[in-house]
Amino acid sequence: MASADITKRVIADTIKKLMMEKPLAKISIGDIVEHCGINRNSFYYHFKDKYDLINWIFYTEITQSMNQEDVLTKSSWTLLQEVLEFLYQDKAFYRNALSVSGQNSFAEYFMELLKTLVKTRAFDMFDEDEDREFVATFFADAFVATVFRWLINGAKMTPEKMVMLIRKAANGSVNRLIKDGEIEINDSN
Repeated sequence: MASADITKRVIADTIKKLMMEKPLAKISIGDIVEHCGINRNSFYYHFKDKYDLINWIFYTEITQSMNQEDVLTKSSWTLLQEVLEFLYQDKAFYRNALSVSGQNSFAEYFMELLKTLVKTRAFDMFDEDEDREFVATFFADAFVATVFRWLINGAKMTPEKMVMLIRKAANGSVNRLIKDGEIEINDSN
């Protein structure tokens, strides 16, 4: 492992330990560098801020657990379950990370990742880019809010049960709309 990767991993492990003791909002860069024995310049050489660090941890760890081929070939429900299982394994860390909102926050980063996944999956369902964007934002908002609530409440439900309930709600809603004549099935797609 290269020296830069080792330093990044040390910084990542440090913030994870600190987040077990206090909320991310109360952790300063000074706390992080003091606990891992590096200077501020070293921290800023690797990360813009602590939110960039959190996003790097998520990206690095999730890409180690899921490869690009999985994203392209697995069903949306399987991918959602794998993401939930990933978050479940380190639920205290991600609960803390999601509790901070705003620019550059993990919640914002997670939302953009989910929007990208939804857009990829819904690309051929809508002709207009603005329709794809709306649908992607709608579902990403719903998923992020649901996942956030699940983590904040202690992730008492298994990832499998969460996906089953989300799937049941989505399928049930669509089936009801079709039955009530609110939407029509277009056989051309």
